[in-house]
Amino acid sequence: MRALGALALLMVAACDEAPPVATLSEVPVQFVGQWEESVADCAAGGAWSVIVAPTQVKFPDSTITVTGVAPDGANAARVDGKFASADAEWNGAVRLELGAGGAELSVVNGSQLAPRVKCP
Repeated sequence: MRALGALALLMVAACDEAPPVATLSEVPVQFVGQWEESVADCAAGGAWSVIVAPTQVKFPDSTITVTGVAPDGANAARVDGKFASADAEWNGAVRLELGAGGAELSVVNGSQLAPRVKCP
């Protein structure tokens, strides 16, 4: 019986914490802007452009309409939303992370994209 109790305790301890609650309705200003692979791509818009607006995040192949944002300190946030591509629509989330003093943006959505630089 003790073994079962210990096993149950280990199972509960191994559970992931619930994700933070989305407390904002818009993406914070420090993430807003055009983000490219290099500054040279800023004028024409590169093939891997990420454009972040307060209520929308645009990728080359999909767009997120923001439904909520869960800040994680000053330099990261989970953006929840309705995704739309040419082929499908779904609900999901991405994590935005700032680096290099706010000059770089990493987008994490299962796999991390190479950091993008902020266009002037």
